[in-house]
Amino acid sequence: MTDDIYPIDLASVDHVLKTTRSVRQRLDLGREVPREVFEEALAIALQAPTGANTQTWRFMVVTDATLRASIADYYRQGAARYIDGETPLTRTGVSAMREFAPGDLRSSQRDGMLKSAGFLMEHLHEVPMFVIPCIESRFEHEADVFTQASMWGSILPATWSLMLALRARRIASSWTTLHLLYEREVAGLLGIPEDYTQAALLPVAWLTGGDLRPARRLPLDTVTYWDRWGAR
Repeated sequence: MTDDIYPIDLASVDHVLKTTRSVRQRLDLGREVPREVFEEALAIALQAPTGANTQTWRFMVVTDATLRASIADYYRQGAARYIDGETPLTRTGVSAMREFAPGDLRSSQRDGMLKSAGFLMEHLHEVPMFVIPCIESRFEHEADVFTQASMWGSILPATWSLMLALRARRIASSWTTLHLLYEREVAGLLGIPEDYTQAALLPVAWLTGGDLRPARRLPLDTVTYWDRWGAR
């Protein structure tokens, strides 16, 4: 079989790839996502790579309002710790609190990002569906990069594929991790076994308003090197 027989619509594929991102302020808080539509997207996501074909991923879907409210409370507690600089992440440079030089694209985008994040934090409990992707085993204390990369590489591609498949169906989501500061508490709340690691929390809802546009990103030649670090 060739692409001539089964052509790929590159324009549509590229549009989904360029317009899938963390959506926070345009989540429809009053409309449920049908289970059959979500499961259709998840079935596509399960085509993602998985280390050694173990397929040890699990997806915790939460629609119960009381459970969502409790998880949202942990999320807000995690957000408060993050803003106060009480997490290791704030020391890595991968942080919303990081300062960029005047004129840097990321500096001009910061206020909008923080406003969007604040809206989600305030309204998270109203989002009709949460998805918590999990992977079997615990590996946070493993020192070697190989183990870490192999385990995260067995759940994150499927999670991103789920976001893409949902986006193609006009269902938005947002990649969040703040609840993981209370991962054990959320695990106890949902009955997630102790030997599973939670990877993210996706608030999932129908997209409101018009279509999404590609994000403004740093120029390609500033983030790409050829054959040697720093060589363009």
